[in-house]
Amino acid sequence: MSDAAWVSLLDRFERDLDDASEILQQWTAPAAPLPPELADRARRLLRLQQERIARTRAELDDVRGQLDALRRVPAARPDVPAYLDVDG
Repeated sequence: MSDAAWVSLLDRFERDLDDASEILQQWTAPAAPLPPELADRARRLLRLQQERIARTRAELDDVRGQLDALRRVPAARPDVPAYLDVDG
């Protein structure tokens, strides 16, 4: 029965990676240790999760940079023409 619990959990992790729109929910490892025959699959999922985390961090850094650039644009005044120098 412990193998089935681990297989179910690993299946859920794979679904979560495939569908990034899903809100991740808390999980608890099964009480029994990970069966040796599932170790490679678990390592692969861990690597994929780490890659997803790295991509998400890079995207977050990019968004932060864009927001910082937007904050530097002065507020528009209706009585003064506004021009944005994108080359300088």
